[in-house]
Amino acid sequence: MNIMWRAILAAIVLTPTYLIRFRIFGFPTTVFEIIILALAAATCVHASYYPSVRRAYKEKFLSLSPVFVGACGAFIIAGCISVFVAPDIRAALGIWRAYIIEAILFGIIVWLNLEREEQLREIAIALSITTFIVAAYAVVQKFTGWGIPNPFWRAAATRRVTSFFGYPNAVGLYVELTIPFLIALAVITKKRALRLWCLCVALLAAAAFIFAESSGALAALCVAAGVLGILARRTRWWTIAFAIIFAAVIVVSPYRQKFADEFLLQGFSGRLRTQMWKETVVMLKERPLQGAGFAGYQARVKPYHVFKWAEIYLYPHNLALTLWSELGVLGVISFTMIFILLVRWLTEAYCSKRSATYHIWASALIAELIIISVHGLVDIPYFKNDLSALFWLLVAIVLWLRYSRSSLEN
Repeated sequence: MNIMWRAILAAIVLTPTYLIRFRIFGFPTTVFEIIILALAAATCVHASYYPSVRRAYKEKFLSLSPVFVGACGAFIIAGCISVFVAPDIRAALGIWRAYIIEAILFGIIVWLNLEREEQLREIAIALSITTFIVAAYAVVQKFTGWGIPNPFWRAAATRRVTSFFGYPNAVGLYVELTIPFLIALAVITKKRALRLWCLCVALLAAAAFIFAESSGALAALCVAAGVLGILARRTRWWTIAFAIIFAAVIVVSPYRQKFADEFLLQGFSGRLRTQMWKETVVMLKERPLQGAGFAGYQARVKPYHVFKWAEIYLYPHNLALTLWSELGVLGVISFTMIFILLVRWLTEAYCSKRSATYHIWASALIAELIIISVHGLVDIPYFKNDLSALFWLLVAIVLWLRYSRSSLEN
C-alpha cells in the first residue's frame, strides 16, 4: 500500500473532522478541508514528478463518458452561478468551496488512485472505523446524555442522540451511507474476524440511528434491503412475503397511527415538512431559474413563511427542492443527469456476467443510490461536508467499476 493511498484512507476515516473549524489568515476552514487540499497538492506533485502516472491519469480522464463530464461541468457551473445570486456572497463561497469543489476534488483523487478490488475493501474498512466511532459515541449518549446540545433531546424522556454532530438526523444521514459497504465487505471477506467486525459495526450503526430516531434513515435502509431482496432470485419471494406480512401486522397493530404519523407525514413533523415544502415551492415560483442561491434559502423563503412560531431551517428537507433552491434549475438538471448515469451503469453492472465479488459491490452501490433517493424525500443526504464527500466517493467507485478490467472479471 503506497503512501498516497494510505493518506486517502486516512481522509476517509477523518471525514467528520469538518466539525473542527478554525481560521487561517482570517479565512474560515476545517481540518477535513485542509486534508483534501493536501491530497490534491500531493496528487499534482505525484503526476508532475512521474510521467507514467501523468499518462495514466490522462488516460483515465479520456475514458470518461462525455455526457458524464458535461453533467459534472454543468453542476460546477451551477455552483458558480449560485454564488453570485446568493444574498451573502461570502457565506455562499464557503458552501461552494466545500460542497462542490472540494467534494468533487475528493472524488477525483480517490478515482485516480483506485486500481484494485482490494482497495474497495480497504475503503470499507476505513468507513467501518469512522462508523464505529460515530455510532459508539451515539450509543453512549443514549444512556448518559453526554454531549447532546439541545436540552429537549438530552432529557431522558425525550432523548435523541446526536453523536459528534449538532442534530440527531445527522447520525442517520451519515451511517446509512456506510452500512452497505460494511455488509458488502462482510459478505466478500473470508476473514472471520473482519466479517464479525463489519457485522458488529453495522448493528452498532443501526442502534445509533434508532436512538437518534431517524425515521428517514430507517425507511431508506428498509427500502434498499427490500429492492435488493426482490432483485435477487433466491430472496425474491421471501422478501415479498415478509413485506406483505409486515404491512398486515402494521395495519392491525396499535402502532398503526404512530406509523402513519412518522412515515406518511401525518404527525407534527410531517405537517411541518409539508408546509415547508409549500413555502419553498411558492418562493421558487418567483425565482424559478436561479433559485435562492447558496446560503440564501432562509432569507428568500422568509416572506412566505406561514408558521411564525417555527424556525426557518437551513434547507427545505427535500433533496430536489434543496438542489433547486441552492443551485437553480441547472443544478437540478445536472445532478439528475449524474444520478441517472450512475443508476444506468450500476444496473448494467448488476445484470452483467462478471464475478460474484463484482455483483456484491454493485449491489452495495445500488443500495447507496436507493438510500439517497428515499431519504432525499424528507431530508438532504448531500448538503453537508461529509455527505457531499461520501457522494463523490460513491461516484469514484462507480466509475472504477464501470471501467475496471481487473480481478473483478470472471
